[in-house]
Amino acid sequence: MKEKIMKLLIKFILLTSLYNAALGVWGGTIYLFMKHIHYTYADINIFLAIFGVVTFFAELPSGILADKFGRINVFISSCVTRSIGLFFLFFDTGNGWFLCISGILTALGDSLYSGTLDSWFVDKAKVINPNYQIDHAFSLTTSLSTAVSLLTGFVGAQFLANINLGYPILAGAILLLCPIPFAWGERKFEHPAQLKSQNFRHAFKAKLPNLKSIKDIVRNNKTFFCYSLAFLPITLISTGPYNQWQLFFQQGLKTVQTGWILVGVNLLGIFGAYIAGYLLKIKRQIVLLTWLTIVNAGTIIFAATVGLKILAIMLFLIHVLFTSSDEVVRYTILHQQISGSKRTTLISLNNTLNAAATLLVLGINGWLSDVYSIGVAWTITAILGLLLTTMGYLIISRIFKQKMAATAADDG
Repeated sequence: MKEKIMKLLIKFILLTSLYNAALGVWGGTIYLFMKHIHYTYADINIFLAIFGVVTFFAELPSGILADKFGRINVFISSCVTRSIGLFFLFFDTGNGWFLCISGILTALGDSLYSGTLDSWFVDKAKVINPNYQIDHAFSLTTSLSTAVSLLTGFVGAQFLANINLGYPILAGAILLLCPIPFAWGERKFEHPAQLKSQNFRHAFKAKLPNLKSIKDIVRNNKTFFCYSLAFLPITLISTGPYNQWQLFFQQGLKTVQTGWILVGVNLLGIFGAYIAGYLLKIKRQIVLLTWLTIVNAGTIIFAATVGLKILAIMLFLIHVLFTSSDEVVRYTILHQQISGSKRTTLISLNNTLNAAATLLVLGINGWLSDVYSIGVAWTITAILGLLLTTMGYLIISRIFKQKMAATAADDG
């Protein structure tokens, strides 16, 4: 039994690591490549918007497809689809259609991958040993695959990109095909649900909440939506730096140096998520959220305006650290506000609002970057995001005080 579990775990780690290696190798240079083939900042943000929209709409059907056709089959489809998308980008010479097709295919590949390997591993492990504890397996796999992704990202940015900016994209497209031979043999062991076309449509519709149920959920979770709406302007602070840091810090340099920054971004992102657990022990949540927003906006404003590049990079990495913490803190606080059994629906609605806000910010950011500069775009959106988010927190604080006063009056 232990030997079977170990073999399964090794294959799970191998498949996950190969997939993450393929994503990591171009992670620090993809936007530099797009700029190199003469796309504007607005064009690049259109690619991101297409990716976001397609991912959002494809997320739900991909889960149903995995149940119908088998998780390994869907995983293989993800590898092929995303690889083709990267090949389109690699052979792009500034053709807008190629960029759009690449955005659609890479987004579809991303959605098809979502949760497939995890679910496949858990199902097989539970068949071998129903009492198997998956926590250690996921922790080990995440650690190893993250390390592999960091390594390939560094190699892609510091070495391949300095030979040709397109090589990391090409390497990613090729690496995405590497897990397929290892996954192919697992297809025969899967027993996907035999859903007919009519049942497939019913399964899809059953997972979609109707308008009346959404209204009822909102009415019963007003505090949740107060927080959810207050968190939306944070996209103004984080969206630009998250997507444009390669372009910003590479300005004026003849050789690609983003590999080192990519390593820092990943490591500080992990550390930021870790320290969030300690920050959540602070009882005054609104004060904590406000200070995190001030730090995140302030570091970006100074990074965008300071003249010294090394100082700007340090400020940006501090921003990454506290943005990661802020994300975990906000997500935890949102879950704490949920009452009832509709947790998944509420989080999905929150993610939908965030996706819509991000698409809007991408448009604003792209326009400002093209008309003025990336630094000006970051500064304007960070200031606006700070003001709107602070206003939202003040409103929430006022609502809570009024509720407490009303409760005290009733008790009296």
